[in-house]
Amino acid sequence: MNFILDIGNNFSKFTVFESNQIVGFGTWDSNQIIDEFDNWIQKNKKCDYIIVSDVKGINTSLFEDKAKCKVVWASPKLKWPFKVKYKTTETIGVDRLGLAAAAVTNYPNQDCLIIDLGTCITYDFIDRNKLYYGGAISPGLIMRYNSLNSQTSMLPKLEFKIPDSIIGESTTESIHSGIFNGIVGEIKNHILEYQKIFGNIIIILTGGDADKLSNQIKNGIFANYKFFAKGLHAVLELNKLKN
Repeated sequence: MNFILDIGNNFSKFTVFESNQIVGFGTWDSNQIIDEFDNWIQKNKKCDYIIVSDVKGINTSLFEDKAKCKVVWASPKLKWPFKVKYKTTETIGVDRLGLAAAAVTNYPNQDCLIIDLGTCITYDFIDRNKLYYGGAISPGLIMRYNSLNSQTSMLPKLEFKIPDSIIGESTTESIHSGIFNGIVGEIKNHILEYQKIFGNIIIILTGGDADKLSNQIKNGIFANYKFFAKGLHAVLELNKLKN
């Protein structure tokens, strides 16, 4: 049994594989990750290997003490199923590398742009020859709402809402229009620029806010939890062979 854990800033997702088949899935609060994992491992003592993608920065020693089996921490130092063109590999997020691994695993021999709509919006491109280029990082949906409130003295803090019109006729409507249409326009422009360079490419939308914006992106493929999990599982299998 292999356990795949994706620790995000707010929520964490786990996927369980047996013989390359997904047999379990769940979601935890990232602030309670050690306790949640401890409860899980007490009930699943047959776990053989664990791979963890962690962007939050949990206590690795405490986690390994709970694990009682081999833990592989996703990092740029691992063997990945692609070559990296990125100039500063030591600073690249493991979530971005994991998405590239997922693209190679799920869409082999194709050019892929992966757009992850989470706390930040990340754009990652990997070509059909398994060469990872990098991409872009920008503020995510909630971050934009929060920054307008925290960086000004008059603008309110709002919850996400799809605007009825691009023309905001009040301050509230203007914020909703600015954030929503700003993100949609940004995404569409990124896709257009990549298509100019690489031609026909696979567009993959993932992340916690993808469902809010996916209808605005033509020809985008919405990727569920299996997408990222399969990529990390492939990375685990590669690095199990090394150990």
